[in-house]
Amino acid sequence: MLVIADNNPVKHIRRAYVNYALILLCVVLFFLDPPYQHYGFTPANLHLVGGPKAQTSWDMIALQSVSYIFLHADILHLAGNMIALWVFGNNIEDSMGHARYPLFFVLCGVAGAVCEGVMSATPMVPVVGASGAIAGVMGAYLLLHPRARVLVLVAFRIPVLVPASVFVGLTIALDVFSALLPNPDSEMLIAWWAHIGGFAAGMVLILAMRHRDVALFQPAAIYPENGFGRFRWLMINLAPRPGSDTQTASRWRQGWFAFKTVAFFVTIVVIVEAFFA
Repeated sequence: MLVIADNNPVKHIRRAYVNYALILLCVVLFFLDPPYQHYGFTPANLHLVGGPKAQTSWDMIALQSVSYIFLHADILHLAGNMIALWVFGNNIEDSMGHARYPLFFVLCGVAGAVCEGVMSATPMVPVVGASGAIAGVMGAYLLLHPRARVLVLVAFRIPVLVPASVFVGLTIALDVFSALLPNPDSEMLIAWWAHIGGFAAGMVLILAMRHRDVALFQPAAIYPENGFGRFRWLMINLAPRPGSDTQTASRWRQGWFAFKTVAFFVTIVVIVEAFFA
């Protein structure tokens, strides 16, 4: 799944300048191509996992636990992360302000590095990418805007409008499932535990770092209905209407929504695996 839009307005800031700067930094460093062996994070360096231990100073470990966030392995890795950061990051910056947001972002990335250092199944493989920090942004978004409608490309082909809780929930569930697989695919090494650690950190940090007037679990009614423009008719809309979850029949509606959402995603996965894999 690839999230491409959320139409969730900002209220406390005019522009998410810090979020734009983080995206720009990742893009610039990708093309400068610094050496991964110096600035990528190697889980074994934390001395918390099995296998041979690298002789690395704690100063270098601290540097790499931050620098790895801004490096990416290839253009698809970069593009996927930056699109997700573009969609979700502006609202998290809005919730805590320009000054706190970069600290929040880095702390989520560091938490991801520590979690990967503790749990990694491939401790000698360097880790790069903003995925852990972005997972933290998504964890914060889940607590603030679970009902916000996000536009997702299912199987990178089918545009679907769903609540953010569905996309974020399925994403983290996939991360946990993949992390617990006994034999990781050597051809697709992904730092699943970094995602999980960043996600957990984001959910905890947002409680303390958000502005006092920013509420948790904001209702769907505050999000504009027409923000996706004339192309809404092209989308499959699985998002419940604003206010429907506050009616007396909300339990029936929520149950029906959950059923049709799961059925839809399972159907899409089966079709893609059968005809496009």
